[in-house]
Amino acid sequence: MTVVISHPTGNANLRAVLRGLHNKNLLHTFYTTIAFPQVTWSKQLTGESIDRYIGKRRFSAIPWQKIRLHPFRELVRLTASFLKVSSLIRHEKGWASVDAVYASLDSAVAKALEQSHDSIRAVYAYEDGALNTFRRAKEKGIICLYDLPIPYWRALRRLCQEESELLPEWSSTMRGLEDSDAKLRRKDEELYLSDHIFVASNFTRASLKEYFGDDLHISIVHYGCPHPLISHPIERRKGEPLQLFYAGSMTQRKGIAYMIAALNMLEIDWRLTLAGSIEGEPPPALKCFLSDSRCNWLGALPHATLMEAMTHAHVFVFPSIAEGFGMVITEAIAAGLPVITTVNTAGLDILTDGYDGFIVGIRDPNVIAERITMLAENESLRFQMSCNALQTAHKLSWKIYETQLANLIQEIVSA
Repeated sequence: MTVVISHPTGNANLRAVLRGLHNKNLLHTFYTTIAFPQVTWSKQLTGESIDRYIGKRRFSAIPWQKIRLHPFRELVRLTASFLKVSSLIRHEKGWASVDAVYASLDSAVAKALEQSHDSIRAVYAYEDGALNTFRRAKEKGIICLYDLPIPYWRALRRLCQEESELLPEWSSTMRGLEDSDAKLRRKDEELYLSDHIFVASNFTRASLKEYFGDDLHISIVHYGCPHPLISHPIERRKGEPLQLFYAGSMTQRKGIAYMIAALNMLEIDWRLTLAGSIEGEPPPALKCFLSDSRCNWLGALPHATLMEAMTHAHVFVFPSIAEGFGMVITEAIAAGLPVITTVNTAGLDILTDGYDGFIVGIRDPNVIAERITMLAENESLRFQMSCNALQTAHKLSWKIYETQLANLIQEIVSA
């Protein structure tokens, strides 16, 4: 047992990392804020809807005794979010902000490393939550493994600043522009302290190489697809509107203004279901769009509910400006949806243009509208692409990801 992992919340990527390391007997300890044991009676006690929300805080693939919890600050954050106590969760400054939660867990892991006398060979930590852990690890000769789930901040900021200049009314939705200089310096120090960096897409690797050249040791391991809920995609009935789906926060980093522009160009009958949160005060254009009778905004959904909702759609639209991967893409193809996405996602890594989706340039509503129209006017093409999407999903299981990542980590710690 050689690797310590820390992450304050939980996602499919993290659970796959834990499974892979545990299966190779590499996992020493997992540090997080809140976790729930896997018990058969939980759904009866909490109800199915709440049980789905806490599902990402369950890590049933690893023994409970390997999990160390530091829950207090995260509990305050969740409570303050629910009660809308904005001062506690204010970006960077709030006592229970996301940044504070990450920093608190980071400090706890660093302290545990200082006191540990075990034969820990490596620590695996995520962006914004690795600095103190890596500093302590370096002092003890422990290998620092870094997971960067989004593009490098300088590339991301450049793209967001461009969006802010092009569409100033959407600036308030791009929280990355609000990061302080101190936070950005911490991000860079985490990278410099890393012995090896794991990313999920060629776009993220390119964002690092643009600024660091070949100075960093980077490995790409593409995320996996959830197991499909359906064996055959739905067919569109004659005369039925084209059912579109979007999932993601309502921010311009996700390119939502370009999706709105594309839909306004369409001459076909369409409906759009949106799943995701609104951050801050939405711009007037977004308010107007969501009030359109053809739009159905579901808010933020737990993963299982989102997957079920996707299976009722015909096409998934995700015109992101910058994405470390875009896990909603894999969720969409697992729901049997052809995906329209951009070159600044993992689309080029996992999709084949014209086979299971369409990959377009960023900021191009005209092409998005053309692709949607093509699928609306040719149901046999759309249905075949839906079938192809399901085939792609079957080939990209999370098992492949966890095995590849665990093998890489084993090579690194054994060198």
